Amino acid sequence: MQIGLRIYKVQVYHNHNSEVLTSDSGPADLLNFVKVCCSAFSTNQLDDGTSKVVRFEPKPDCTNGAHGLLKYGKYGYGSQVEDRTSGIIQHTRTVDQADTIPLYYRFWFAPGKSYGLLALQSFGGNSCVDIVNRALVEAHKQMYEDWQLTMAKVMPNDVKLYGDKDVRSIQMVARNTDQNLIEKALRPTDSETKIDLEFSLRAKGKGSFGKLKDINKKIADHLEIGGMGFSGAYASVKVGSSFKKIGIIGVSSTAGVIDLTDDVVLDANKHPTFDSISNVTHVQIIDFARLLK
Repeated sequence: MQIGLRIYKVQVYHNHNSEVLTSDSGPADLLNFVKVCCSAFSTNQLDDGTSKVVRFEPKPDCTNGAHGLLKYGKYGYGSQVEDRTSGIIQHTRTVDQADTIPLYYRFWFAPGKSYGLLALQSFGGNSCVDIVNRALVEAHKQMYEDWQLTMAKVMPNDVKLYGDKDVRSIQMVARNTDQNLIEKALRPTDSETKIDLEFSLRAKGKGSFGKLKDINKKIADHLEIGGMGFSGAYASVKVGSSFKKIGIIGVSSTAGVIDLTDDVVLDANKHPTFDSISNVTHVQIIDFARLLK
């Protein structure tokens, strides 16, 4: 999964009760709070002390929300950037320099509801959700000591939301597979090449593999086919207006992540263009909002 998206349900609680969001600049005015944080984090980058940094780059506000880019990077070790063809050193990176990539974020305020939705993009498994979520929770606590901000990952396989959805296709994934498994069909140019193998099953006609709430139980004990073990699995279910490829089993960082790889336009640096990731994320958020209460 190259371009992923995680969506979080953001709420504020007072005296253990979730509060309907307002626009009065108080503790339940999450839209204003997020905008203030985005501005503050654009000049004072987030640093979690574990060699990870995030700097916000807010863009002009969108309807009922805020969005922009997160410049996410890692520091703490030196490296040399060389031309992959000639081997000529282009730049020597020091331990204090961070190698950053752009990740999209979008916050959507649900008028009259007790929640907002925050979407955070990942790239090739790289994500800064932990540092961003922690910073927002801590900032809200500092501003409103008697209130609590919570951020809960909206899991696409959540039984309450999608348990009764039919699964039309399943993809089993084996990472870093030894190449001799397919050498008779496709021989890599380098004999040491590792391969990510994806085994796809698709129900024909109106058939399905059953309900999403039952898929985990079915697959959990059968991540092996023909003697080959699989490290993860995805299911395609209909969320709102389209089918989404969603991680359901695997490492925690990929479970529940929506795969947008085939839905965005990439720029010359192989990152999503801002307009394409913004438009696709907006659609995803609206689809989720229709299912949440």
